[in-house]
Amino acid sequence: MTSDSVPPTDANVIEALKKAEKMRIEFVANVSHELRTPLTSIKGYTETILQDVEEGKTADPEFLKIILKNSNRLLALINDLLDLSAIESGADELHRSELDTAEITAHVIKHLERFAESKQTLVEFKADIDVVLADPKRLDQVMTNLIDNAIKYCPPKSKIMVSWSKEIRNQKKWIALRVSDNGLGIPVHHLDRLFERFYRMDKGRSREMGGTGLGLSIVKHIMQRHDGQVLVDSTVGSGTTFICLFPDHQ
Repeated sequence: MTSDSVPPTDANVIEALKKAEKMRIEFVANVSHELRTPLTSIKGYTETILQDVEEGKTADPEFLKIILKNSNRLLALINDLLDLSAIESGADELHRSELDTAEITAHVIKHLERFAESKQTLVEFKADIDVVLADPKRLDQVMTNLIDNAIKYCPPKSKIMVSWSKEIRNQKKWIALRVSDNGLGIPVHHLDRLFERFYRMDKGRSREMGGTGLGLSIVKHIMQRHDGQVLVDSTVGSGTTFICLFPDHQ
């Protein structure tokens, strides 16, 4: 049978399998690269310290700090990979409950308070609705990822607004969580790929800041597990808004 005689349905299946295999290969390559970089650094500095000790020299504290930094980066990457796998596979069951929007938002902002202060960044919130139905652990994770990213990638002295509201899209009722900043904005050619695993606009800067490249992908999959979605609206020079839409069951 020639390729021209393959029924459309079979052709679609073959194309989907090829796409899935390509994604698998790219994922393995990305993971390997992300693991190799900090491991190479740890190995190199450890060998240098060991040589210094054998020669009777004192271990350089700066080398130890670099080893610790890269160890933390590895741990964060592995934790995110395991988390993403659990979310995607559905192995980690959601436990939805009615959550106080003001309470959980204040909790996340408090947790990130010292980081925000180090960047002289103001984080405020307002809640026009009182309750959202969601898994508390996963909602905390969504908000932490989005607010942490906003603080991390905005210039010092920026302002971030976290808000809750109701809205209607495509004739459906949603509860919308918005995380908005007045930072540099995101160029339009990056927007469609932001939620891909390991996609970074500036790879060097992201790694230097400790990012794993998985945070937004985790947010996307958490929202999908909640039967919702995450959107991004950004204009270069005017800031960025991430919008998480949860089904409104009321």
